[in-house]
Amino acid sequence: MIPISVCIITKNEAEHLEKCLSALQPYPFEIIVTDTGSTDNSREIAYKYTDKVYDFEWINDFSAARNFTINKASHNVILSLDTDEFIKDINLVKLEQLIQENPKCVGSIEMLNYFEDNGNIRYQTARLDRLFNRRYYHFENPIHEVLSPIAKIPYLSYETPIVVDHVGYLGSKEYLDEKSMRNMELLQKELETDPDNPYLYFQIAQCYMMMRDMEHAAEYFKISIDHKPDPKDDYTRILVVNYGNILLDKMNVEEAMQLLSYYDYFNDNADYLCMIGRAYILSNQPLKALPEFVKALTAPKRDSVEPKVASYHIGFIYELFGKKDIAAEHYRRCGDYAPALEALNRI
Repeated sequence: MIPISVCIITKNEAEHLEKCLSALQPYPFEIIVTDTGSTDNSREIAYKYTDKVYDFEWINDFSAARNFTINKASHNVILSLDTDEFIKDINLVKLEQLIQENPKCVGSIEMLNYFEDNGNIRYQTARLDRLFNRRYYHFENPIHEVLSPIAKIPYLSYETPIVVDHVGYLGSKEYLDEKSMRNMELLQKELETDPDNPYLYFQIAQCYMMMRDMEHAAEYFKISIDHKPDPKDDYTRILVVNYGNILLDKMNVEEAMQLLSYYDYFNDNADYLCMIGRAYILSNQPLKALPEFVKALTAPKRDSVEPKVASYHIGFIYELFGKKDIAAEHYRRCGDYAPALEALNRI
């Protein structure tokens, strides 16, 4: 097995750190933990799993802390994790093959971002570049740091068979508000030197979503859209879907329909197709909505929306046209999905 060092920075997240490090135990990885000023028992927990525990004075710069940590590793191949990220699954054989085939490329991991939605825990899938060779890459940007080539080599990414649970969007309102305000302060400072970066506006919008402030989230999502994010960037899809659903919840259908401009890029994603289907329904175009939900059922990619959501909307459209038997069939496919159960009682 190619030796890999897992590098983690932490501060006052002892409970999460325990879960993070425990999840790494089945794998033959070196573990490096850098503490940036904890006052809880994070250091004691770290020492239970590794003797490579270091201190770094916090200077409001995540990249500086991460680069310090990767320089403490014994191996060149680095997997960077946050304290609230827990390894769910890794195919080690496939991973080693991909590293050998892509020695100067960056590997993305599949991140399951959990969040609360009306009392239910759901997740949204994203891919983040986290596996790399430190001879060729390091971190840049004080917050929402990104990997950047050290020398003049092309930045190429590949998908790794690493799946991670991320619970950083879960917690009390006080915890999430404090975390969001801290992040937004750093993001606003970064905007002073990089005001045309759509990714920064996207991340500010995500902070407002975490605070359940949808008005400001929509405002910053729009600014991000106006700065023309690259549709090939993974975050752009999440941006478009989150923004579209906020607009539809606010009944701002006309603006949501403008997101059809991304159709050629995201029409293989169930979340995007369901959002577009909702837009057609709310604009009184159910016949245009129906094929979008049908495609969503078998779409090869999905972030958070489940097939039962598409099935419910298909049933709803058939119900609109008086086809109650067909509608009931689709509602029953939704299992215990509350809107579908209500619809079955209705018809």
